[in-house]
Amino acid sequence: MKNKIAVFCISVSVAAALAAAPAAKVAPVKRDLVTVKNYIVKSVGPEVIKEIGAREGGKAFLDKFFKDQDWMEQFAGSGIAGGITAWRASGTPSLGQSLKALDLLYWNDKKDWMDTKTGRNMTTALALCHAHDFSDEKLVEIAELYREWDLNGTLHTSSKSLDVHGWREVVNFGQNAELNVDSLKWIHDFATVPASKYSALPWECHYRLINCFGASVHGSDYYRPWQHRWSIEELRYRVGGVCGALSKFGSHGAQAHGIRSYTAGQPGHCAYMLWDFKENRWGHAYSVTGHTMAHFTLSDTHRFTASEEQDRYYRNPRRMDAEFLRWKGDYKKSMQMCPGNWQAADEWVKTLEGKGRQEWDEFASTVLATFSDAPCLGWSLYMKYLDSFNSDTAKKLEAAKKGLLAMKEFAGGTVEPMYLDETLLDPLCAKFKNDKNAMWTIFETALAGYANTPTFFRQTINWGSVHFMSNQADTQRYLKTVAAAALKYKCNLDYSGMIVSASKAGDIATFKQVYVLMEKLAPKEGAKAGGKPFPKQDYGGELLSADGLLQTSSTCGYDSPTRYRNALDAEDFAEMSAFHTDKSKEPWAQVLLPGESSIMGVTVVDRASGYNQTRQVPLEVLVSTDGVAWEKVGSADTPKGEYRFTVGGKTAKYIRVGRVKDAKEEVFHLHKILVYGKKLY
Repeated sequence: MKNKIAVFCISVSVAAALAAAPAAKVAPVKRDLVTVKNYIVKSVGPEVIKEIGAREGGKAFLDKFFKDQDWMEQFAGSGIAGGITAWRASGTPSLGQSLKALDLLYWNDKKDWMDTKTGRNMTTALALCHAHDFSDEKLVEIAELYREWDLNGTLHTSSKSLDVHGWREVVNFGQNAELNVDSLKWIHDFATVPASKYSALPWECHYRLINCFGASVHGSDYYRPWQHRWSIEELRYRVGGVCGALSKFGSHGAQAHGIRSYTAGQPGHCAYMLWDFKENRWGHAYSVTGHTMAHFTLSDTHRFTASEEQDRYYRNPRRMDAEFLRWKGDYKKSMQMCPGNWQAADEWVKTLEGKGRQEWDEFASTVLATFSDAPCLGWSLYMKYLDSFNSDTAKKLEAAKKGLLAMKEFAGGTVEPMYLDETLLDPLCAKFKNDKNAMWTIFETALAGYANTPTFFRQTINWGSVHFMSNQADTQRYLKTVAAAALKYKCNLDYSGMIVSASKAGDIATFKQVYVLMEKLAPKEGAKAGGKPFPKQDYGGELLSADGLLQTSSTCGYDSPTRYRNALDAEDFAEMSAFHTDKSKEPWAQVLLPGESSIMGVTVVDRASGYNQTRQVPLEVLVSTDGVAWEKVGSADTPKGEYRFTVGGKTAKYIRVGRVKDAKEEVFHLHKILVYGKKLY
């Protein structure tokens, strides 16, 4: 390697936008080389230009670069430098660092690969992505690998058509500093499969939590015995790993063949994004949910939806014209030229500091009128508009309401459903420091705005149950508000979210009120089968559980909280179970009574059959006065349809039925938990 390597280290105008027609047409743009060059020089700074020019070969690089308009446009118009969070970064990414790295790669180029479209675009992307977190040696060695693979024809054919932005989605190795050159070379040689098979690549590895020496994958000793023999990718293949390791294996296998991919996170899981050639869009790979946070996104504040939104922007045929207008500082026209132009909007915000209301309102109107293709990114920009109101809470709240209503127009524009709580409601309430009055206004506005959008309406209802069912006064207002909204807009309510909130809070009154509401507004959902009822007196006492509520150790996708009350009363019902926990080594369900009682007996009914019935045993019954200290009053090892436990008058407020701790890791579900006794309250 040449010695150069050693040298480096919302108002009236907003309201008008709500019903805005498609973005205003902008006249064709005639782009010129000088404007692009001036933008780059201004962005990187004259000191960087001077530094590069003083290096060996630097002047030749600058002469070539500044005479190539397409190269400059690709460099300046593929997104912000870095593009990933500063995680593991040695400093804040900058366009100046990227230009110096590009000079480095040009100086070390062999066989004039950077004179080809693939070579130029790949190395430019590498410099933009990793100038701040990869060493000079690593940058050059990675470029040399891809040059070799391109020349010997082992890259996927799609790489030939990638622009710089597309290559950035290939060579962005993100939060994976352990991916060294040997690892990249190994997985390139290993993962030679058709493009359609890269989503299954992780399963070439062993899904293994504990290695043969008993070390956990989450500790530092998992790969230690072999780390000096094999690279990280070969370690994953030979030793194994779990979610994160396997998803990186799949993503890096695709990237090593010039296929757009990057790792991503999901709640309780790691996944990766993989370009879907059949659908010509981003897709999930190794995914358990659709709720995905991409590790690589040029905005750093959004998830899979933002990746889709940005992709639509970067594939717009008028994008480069829009970028040119941005370089000239004509941000409004730039946004109108190409919907979803988040970078122009972001730069516009920086010019508005200290400006008056009229300028800010023009910005907000433009955002709402031009972000139909990118509502998530548009919302983050609109939030910056709200910041301009500073301490004027009343006007800020009015603008927040208008923006929230405007978003309903874009509800169908997201490829992956937005999660209203994380994307809109929680950040919006934070702008008002979670003031309760402001939160109520936002909640009621969202109810009205999303009444005809079932998914968002349910999410709003569920969000309200979390925030407003914490005390009796708010709970009463919440129930009245959602009942009125359901009747007015003829919408279904998310009763499950309300029930779980009341259950967790131990709020028996609300627990019952939700069922009353359900019977009134959705009687079919609360209907019961006409089977033989269970006794209302037994063990010498009366049925107490019907006056209480049910709490469970966990919930899962098979759970149906609308049936919780069915576990506690005498009426029979058709479904097999009244609740369903997630897998656990100590699952349970418990009855919370209104007050301490003398417990005479407990009847546990299980309608499951076959293997499902074995999940409940070994089973035990415990009682407590405070939910902390427990006394065992019964147990059973053999599965059967009905268990009867005579308690004999123990004083308790909590009656828990669960599987014996550590017996196995399984779900837990029952048909009835009927508690009999005498009230002491």
